[in-house]
Amino acid sequence: MSSRSLPEEKSWKLSDINYSVPKHGERFGYTLGGVVLAGFILLIITGIIMAFFYMPTIDDARTSVLKLGSVPFGLWLRSFHRWTAEAVVFIMILHLSRVIFTGSYRGNRKLNWILGVILVFITVGFFFTGTILKWDQEGYEAFEHAVETFEVIPLVGSFFASFLRGSFAVMRIYATHTLVLPIVLGLFLLPHLILMKINGLSQLPGKISKQTSTFFKHMKMVLLFSVIIYALIGFLAAQFPAELYPGPYGGVEMTKPPWLFLVLYALEDWIGLYALLAAPLVLLIGLLAIPYIDRSPSLNSTARKVIVWGYIFLSAVFIFLIIYVGVSPPVEHLAM
Repeated sequence: MSSRSLPEEKSWKLSDINYSVPKHGERFGYTLGGVVLAGFILLIITGIIMAFFYMPTIDDARTSVLKLGSVPFGLWLRSFHRWTAEAVVFIMILHLSRVIFTGSYRGNRKLNWILGVILVFITVGFFFTGTILKWDQEGYEAFEHAVETFEVIPLVGSFFASFLRGSFAVMRIYATHTLVLPIVLGLFLLPHLILMKINGLSQLPGKISKQTSTFFKHMKMVLLFSVIIYALIGFLAAQFPAELYPGPYGGVEMTKPPWLFLVLYALEDWIGLYALLAAPLVLLIGLLAIPYIDRSPSLNSTARKVIVWGYIFLSAVFIFLIIYVGVSPPVEHLAM
């Protein structure tokens, strides 16, 4: 009876994922997505620690945040969480800008661009709900803006507004921040990362680079930039603790939102509450439409020039409004 040799079993090795990537993947601009992911990991870790001290009720929320400051490293932890959240949003905007300037939203990357845009808005949702959870005057006014904005939405708006109000207001925002948004984030982040692997890093604009590196070297640069950035944030968190306002006081509007929402603050001042719905919706549709407007493979196409210069102009307007509102006194918008 003749014996047959069994096929050799393939063993998985760590080196199997060390695939080839373009050399420019080691540049800072092409590591921004990884730096954002590192920031999310830090936010999850610090958020879990703070959850052991937080009381999600309208009576105890601000007090529990205040008491966290008396715990060893508690104030630094909250400050690091806050400034890291701001950094993640800012770096994500840089990442989105790099994709626009390099035209990395076309062809096979169209779906990944759509997922990335949605991830940006989910991240803004994290930032907004996190602001509310302090339940100081700034957080309370942010909450009232959310409720009154829901009220102007036809049909379903009044239901969501009444659902948020009441004695469970903070609990429902807390559940949104720690349960709903993380689940939604995971649903969009996982396919975003998978498509990144399938499509690979985009080429430099106007060039076909033949120089290659490895995925491990790319991740080393991601780790290096992440350590530098978040170590700096850790230092700044110790020097500039996150502010906790008095309150909350009903019937008065005396604060301005974080820098990310100052453009909406200005538009609300000029147009009213409808601006808080219309402006994000127009921005979302505009960003999602970019790969459908610019379908030319040429980086010198007219559509591409319109998109790049339009984005630069819009960014300049946003920066101007942020500075303008930042130096202006607060005004009342709400019917509190």
